[in-house]
Amino acid sequence: MSPAPATRNRLLDAAATVVRRDGAQALTLDAVAKEAAVSKGGLLYHFKSKNDLVAAMVERWLADFGREMDEADVAFVRGYVKASTPDEHELGMLAALVADPSLLVAVRRQYGIWQDRVERESRDPVDGTVARLAADGLWLAELLGMGPPAGELRDRVLERLSELAEPLD
Repeated sequence: MSPAPATRNRLLDAAATVVRRDGAQALTLDAVAKEAAVSKGGLLYHFKSKNDLVAAMVERWLADFGREMDEADVAFVRGYVKASTPDEHELGMLAALVADPSLLVAVRRQYGIWQDRVERESRDPVDGTVARLAADGLWLAELLGMGPPAGELRDRVLERLSELAEPLD
């Protein structure tokens, strides 16, 4: 990897760390530069503004989520359920909500595409949609620490969601 993409990824990782540790409201260019151990000018070379930084966080999250679904090597909705475990890249969406909700346009567009696939590729579009929405709820509960199930109960919930996500034959 060339230095520019490596630095860019380090800055995105630093931004996710700031959001995870201090909350989305603490996401500033100064905080990210300090976390990444680069100058603010170095950060501004890669991201011209906080909105550019948050947009890149959202873009990376969408790409990572899509890749995780593809790598699950199962039917689409089951891959969606399997990939619905929060990681630090998804903090970009949380930051976007706080910084500038208009940055969620791409997220809304992608979720529309995914919902269309749920409806086309599920044996029962209602069950597939319930599985997608429940996976989103589980993801949000885990991301925000809002009483998510843990251990065996979590495993059983994911198993049930996978059953609901039965694909077309």
